[in-house]
Amino acid sequence: MDDGVMMTASVSTTIAGMPPRLAPAAPVRWADNPAVVAVVFAIKAFLAGLLALFIAFWLGLDEPRWALLTVFIVSQPDSGLVLAKGFYRILGTIAGVLVSIALVFGLSQSGELFLASLALWIGLCNFAAAALRNFASYGFLLAGYTVAVIGISAALNPDQAFPLLLARFTEIVLGIVCASLVSRMVFPRDLMPKLVGLVEALRRGAERLAAAVRRVDWQDRAGERRQFLTDFAAVETTRASAYFESPEARACNGALRQLVGAALHVSAVAEATAGRTGSRLAADVPQIADLIRAAPDTPRGNGELVSRIVDAVDARALAEAVVRLRAAAAAFDQGTAADDDAGRGFWSDPVAAALTGIRSALVVAVASAFWIVTAWPNGAIAVIVAATMCSLFGDLEQPVKISLALVATLLIAFIPVFGTVYGLLPMATDFVSMSVALAPLLLACGVIIARLPLGLFPVAYFTVGSNIDNVMNYDLSAFLNTSIAILMGMGFALVLFAVFFPETPRRIGNRFHRQLLVRLGRLCSAEHPTVADHERALYERLAATIVRLKNEPAAARACIAGAIVPR
Repeated sequence: MDDGVMMTASVSTTIAGMPPRLAPAAPVRWADNPAVVAVVFAIKAFLAGLLALFIAFWLGLDEPRWALLTVFIVSQPDSGLVLAKGFYRILGTIAGVLVSIALVFGLSQSGELFLASLALWIGLCNFAAAALRNFASYGFLLAGYTVAVIGISAALNPDQAFPLLLARFTEIVLGIVCASLVSRMVFPRDLMPKLVGLVEALRRGAERLAAAVRRVDWQDRAGERRQFLTDFAAVETTRASAYFESPEARACNGALRQLVGAALHVSAVAEATAGRTGSRLAADVPQIADLIRAAPDTPRGNGELVSRIVDAVDARALAEAVVRLRAAAAAFDQGTAADDDAGRGFWSDPVAAALTGIRSALVVAVASAFWIVTAWPNGAIAVIVAATMCSLFGDLEQPVKISLALVATLLIAFIPVFGTVYGLLPMATDFVSMSVALAPLLLACGVIIARLPLGLFPVAYFTVGSNIDNVMNYDLSAFLNTSIAILMGMGFALVLFAVFFPETPRRIGNRFHRQLLVRLGRLCSAEHPTVADHERALYERLAATIVRLKNEPAAARACIAGAIVPR
């Protein structure tokens, strides 16, 4: 009891003190200006796209446009993100090509079975993607809609299926390689400085939560608690990308995970303590000692003493958590090697993942049925677009709003895309003049992509509708039919997103609370429960839930409050 009292006496000092910063504050450079970052990224993506097109033309590939599109899909302002996306895109593409070979050579003679198998495959891949996280999820998405992109074209030309599949794979890999080379060689933008800044923000947030426990306005600090979850999600996403960037990032991964785990532990202890003690955390040590000496031998009348002892225990737990956080911050700041024994828990939501998979399979099935019934020549494009839409946006928050935004983007992009294809490109006589013709559209889209991912869609629309090749073919009716097919594919996805178990704040909150109860039951029944795993998994799931409820603050607060479990 003496150790606990002494620890309690030092709580105020431990919480109030501020540890050294992880890194000195870097001056704001002109290169960090968001506008400059966007312009530099647009130029890099444009140069990488031209490089991919030039090599594809030189190699005589069938459809160089896929190399151009892949460059813009993979390209990111930060170099580490490009390497990570490129690595998992190659893995996903390889899996997609292998499945395409199996489906094309096994079922291409029966279109209905081929399309049914395609719908099933995309549903399974999207189920796995929704159950996983970060770039592993991205790899499964690629494995799904890659089969639609290249498998349908190969099934329509079974005699040339294998060369076509090989050509698509070559074009995609070429785009990835060009994007990665330009990203690392031309004004590279490393993730480590950004990651250090995010980690520092997370540590400061944990310190503020620990200091706020003793205040009476804890329940009014929902904004800080929500920001802590947002910072944690940003750190985890950036850490996963930085791992591919440099040996330095991989070497500090263990210390970084220890620091993040310590910050989560401080937040968890602060939440539990504040829910029980209110503003009485700072215990009066002499008063506790007097109460112990004056306590009767029977339990009756010892309520005040027990309450003060509980406060002392809570204070000690919080102080130890803060000390652990500072030690982890010092180890990370000094580059000290650390064993990566931080929590590794991760909760997947099987119900939400299953609904995503079923919805995706239904989208592809409905689009395929429409193609078969109408025998529309451009029905294949509608199926490909529907499959891509449900893969990329089916598991995101508010997919209906995103789909509507994409439809609006398509309508707005029609004029510049049409002007580029039928106004500027016909005047090009060689590769240089073609590059000049492409510059306005691609550079503008690059600037938008750096700010909003929706900027990628006009590039995809242009590459699908333009049919860029060594010998250009300007067919206005084909372009218009392709545009209509893209709208139809988006419409199929939009309708299914809206009517088949649409995501609502109530359902999101109910799934989170149900999963929390299930995981708590497993934690209590485990033979050797690991609290660190539970804390990390809880915060990951809570952060993901808060993202989906970003426009519903009341529902978000309810989820945060429901996640508090007294220690």
